[in-house]
Amino acid sequence: MERRLYQRIPVQVSAIVTTGDGVRIKVIAVDVSSGGLGVECNIRQRNMITPGGSFVRDGKPVSVFVDLNLSDDDGQPSKIVARCHVVFSRRMSNDQCKIGLRYADIENDGYEWLVRFIKKKLVSNK
Repeated sequence: MERRLYQRIPVQVSAIVTTGDGVRIKVIAVDVSSGGLGVECNIRQRNMITPGGSFVRDGKPVSVFVDLNLSDDDGQPSKIVARCHVVFSRRMSNDQCKIGLRYADIENDGYEWLVRFIKKKLVSNK
C-alpha cells in the first residue's frame, strides 16, 4: 500500500548534491514529488553525503543542497535549487544506493514550477 502524501514522478536526470562541507557530488535523480526526491549514487558518494549511511548528525537530519535540472514536455528546462533533509539511505546493490531527500526550502519560484511539472506528468501518464 502506498503511504505517500505526494505522488512520485519517475525521472532520470543528473543532479548535484552539495554537502554541508561544500563537497559537490554528481548523482542521478530517479523520482520527484512535491515533497522531495530520490537520488541514486554509488557507495563512495553515499558515504560523502551520509557518512556510513547515517542520515542523522547531532540529533538532526543531515542537510544538503540539490541542484536539479528538469525539462517539461514542452522542452522548457528549469533549474531547481533546494535545501533538503536526508530522510533515508538505502543500499540497493553491492555498489548502488538510494537516498531520499525532503525539501526544506526551494529557491525562487522553483516550487511552483515543480508542482506544474508534476501535474503535467500526471496528466500525460493517464
